[in-house]
Amino acid sequence: MRRVTLVDPLAVIDGRKALFLRDNFGGEVPLSCPYPPLELAFTASVLRRDGIPVELIAANVLGIHHDDLARRLAKDPPQMVVIPSAWGSLLDDFRLFGILRGALPDTRLAICGPNVTADPERVLRQSAADVVIIGEPEEAVLLMAGGTPLTDVPNIASLDDGELHCTDRRPPPGWPSYPLPARDLLDLSLYTIPFSRRLPSTTLATVRGCIKKCTFCPTQIWNKREVRARPVELVLEEIDELVNRYQMKEIVFRDDTFTWDRQRVVDICMGILSAGHDLTWRAFATVDTVDADLLHLMAAAGCTQVCYGFESGDDRVLKVTGKGTTVSQGYEAVRVTKEAGIEISGTFIVGLEGDTLESVESSIRFAKENDLDYVQVNVAVPMPTTGFGKRRKRKGLDSKPEVFRWTG
Repeated sequence: MRRVTLVDPLAVIDGRKALFLRDNFGGEVPLSCPYPPLELAFTASVLRRDGIPVELIAANVLGIHHDDLARRLAKDPPQMVVIPSAWGSLLDDFRLFGILRGALPDTRLAICGPNVTADPERVLRQSAADVVIIGEPEEAVLLMAGGTPLTDVPNIASLDDGELHCTDRRPPPGWPSYPLPARDLLDLSLYTIPFSRRLPSTTLATVRGCIKKCTFCPTQIWNKREVRARPVELVLEEIDELVNRYQMKEIVFRDDTFTWDRQRVVDICMGILSAGHDLTWRAFATVDTVDADLLHLMAAAGCTQVCYGFESGDDRVLKVTGKGTTVSQGYEAVRVTKEAGIEISGTFIVGLEGDTLESVESSIRFAKENDLDYVQVNVAVPMPTTGFGKRRKRKGLDSKPEVFRWTG
């Protein structure tokens, strides 16, 4: 059986190297802040579980350019090549597929990512891609590698005699029980996680999807709006592996909202405490999903920082954008988080629907009055298929996601 090759590409855009979070976020990150490609590592693990040969090439952190990658693969052509795409990498990904097609004429080329999920037909008509994976990649890659006909593989788009064919879209049901991601296929020392106090550090994902319905957030494009969680026992097993096998000292939970289920957070914290790991960690939360007792437990279990998506210091903007939180909840979350001895990183967005100079001033005042430890300010972008993006499109405005740069 020929192997499947998973590639985290190195993008070269306008003559410069560029790194991207090629997951449900899909944004560009600084060269100093590459994240491990967890979705590719999960894909590798399910392929190996079923006896399918697989390799994972982290071309981005290894500095492997497209031509070099193609020459390497041409020596022993794989059955299939899969790459994740990102909003700003799409045109460079097209270029990569063109090079790969020339070197690997009989290899199936598949692409995944939130951007190609939003517009699969364009990708199929303008690139050498054979298949666009709609949403999460693991199940579709596994079925294709095992020989399942494309018509019977869910969550893919392809062309049949020039006609677009899309199969059923559904969140893959197997995610909660996937084996641990194949981190052994990655050199974890090449990845640097922002804000890390202790090294080595890495990321961990325990949930896919988010309970929130923010009109501006593109993560629902890939994960939809269904929250699917890994069992706590499997999460704790993965933490054990990170500490004992990879000697990790710090982890970042990459869940959109780690605190979405209070009891689950309690169980994870109790498991960490019971294991006695020398471990610190950070997570993302919303201000309406925390309380004093929970935060004190998190701190006792090693949590050193929570990143809250405040987004705005104006209640009207929070309501218009579907954030589902209030400014007063933000003030209270800050208060109890500081009392627990946990640092606060706060994110804000300028240019959301309903934003005015006055509401932006309210956000500035909120950040200053709360004396946040870190503040990140992003420019609102109306991404395709989001409510924000749809309304802007109806007005004839296009965010041009394939060329914009994540500004923050």
